Amino acid sequence: MELNVETIYYLENPEAGIIKFATGSQLKYGDIVKEVFGVADINDLLMMIEYNKSFQDSVCKAKGIREDEITLEMIFRVASNQDLVQLKD
Repeated sequence: MELNVETIYYLENPEAGIIKFATGSQLKYGDIVKEVFGVADINDLLMMIEYNKSFQDSVCKAKGIREDEITLEMIFRVASNQDLVQLKD
């Protein structure tokens, strides 16, 4: 018997008001990034952070930060224990 443990990721699009959790397999084989962010892959998400003004504004408002403080980890990261509590509730 093989134990297969998946990493769970946290994805948040404050502009669209979407928070999703996804496994590594879902990210690799599914359209979850497109569903949450409207872009094809993570590289496009980096471009969104850098050039999409309305997306930048929504992240800044949601996180209470300035535009130059936005990081990918704020909206796409391995889910923390605190994130997973939200999933449980």
